[in-house]
Amino acid sequence: MVEETSTLLQERAEAIRQRVIQFRTEEAVEWAKQIERDEKIPPELWQRIRQLGFHRLTQPTWAGGEGLPLAMYFPILEEVARCHGSIRMVVHAYNSIWRTVGNGRPEQQKEWVPQVASGQCLVAFALTEPDNGTGIDLRTTATYEKGEFVLNGRKHLITFADEATIFVVIAKTDANAGRQGLTAFIVPRHQVGLHIEMQPQMMGDKGSTHGILTFSNCRIPEENVLGEIGQGFDLALRGFLDQSRACIAQSAVGVAEESLQQALLHVRRRTTFGKALASRQAVQMRLAEMAISIQAGRLLCLDAAHKYDRGETISVEASMAKAHAIKMVGEVTDAALALYGGVGYMVGSPVERLYRDARSLWFEEGTAEMQKMTIVESMLTAARQRDRQKRES
Repeated sequence: MVEETSTLLQERAEAIRQRVIQFRTEEAVEWAKQIERDEKIPPELWQRIRQLGFHRLTQPTWAGGEGLPLAMYFPILEEVARCHGSIRMVVHAYNSIWRTVGNGRPEQQKEWVPQVASGQCLVAFALTEPDNGTGIDLRTTATYEKGEFVLNGRKHLITFADEATIFVVIAKTDANAGRQGLTAFIVPRHQVGLHIEMQPQMMGDKGSTHGILTFSNCRIPEENVLGEIGQGFDLALRGFLDQSRACIAQSAVGVAEESLQQALLHVRRRTTFGKALASRQAVQMRLAEMAISIQAGRLLCLDAAHKYDRGETISVEASMAKAHAIKMVGEVTDAALALYGGVGYMVGSPVERLYRDARSLWFEEGTAEMQKMTIVESMLTAARQRDRQKRES
């Protein structure tokens, strides 16, 4: 029975992937042109994504979602990522950030997850600060006063700040408790004391909005604590960021794959000195290197996804996938642009936008240096544990 259920789920996932491919080949190019021209995601595209059901792929079936595990979602996400970067970001926002409220108390899950799956609600995650990054040195505070928490501080680079229904905000409730001093809060966008200021457009992913959130004595009822007090770090890292990092890595695979396919089309058509570029051995070697790097990234992502689906902690696996993806997508888009030559550098060329969109993936959910810190910290901790076990034995 379990095997039969898994087979049916896999068939449904493949049917969705084919639906995404049809959307990518028949609609996405025109949507991309409109986004690049107007520098905004049109309301009709948000509606179209919800109409096609691309917003509810990973949410549980009890909430109205497709209930796809990460390993089945990733091939779909790869196809989505071959579209315009902002289309990928919309799909990622719906299918990843819901896991913040999805890790709340049972009553919070029942209230918010079905709203995300129905398309009524979009959650934005507010962790990063202008002067203090994303670590335990956060300065946004939440002080308890008579059944309420009073938030003060600033967050920035908050994706879809202009469209979000609610924000999940990480704030410090105990300055002396380290990681246990961080707590997550649900803050509605129209909450008194919250001011939203939009930031300039980014180099890539045109149309995706980013904002600064300023909290000035913003009073939040105690029931809006997401999960429990002091669980903000675990909710942010293990409940959301780990799987989101793997999703960003998989997105990089999609961007790189589209870059490779565009480069293949070009070198097969382009002729120099009477021979197609594709016949040049130097070009062939570069194409092969691109394909190898992409496949390595794809397999790292799937490894993280399978472990996540089994309930394992994937902090290291997600960081490995993201660290490789950052390097890989940079090198592949560089190579695609080089193979295109000067015409590839022109605005509107098949690889110019991909080159720009790829760079946003370097920063989403942490830089390469942050990923490497996570990896080496785990390695050193494991080494110290082995040494301790040897001494005790």
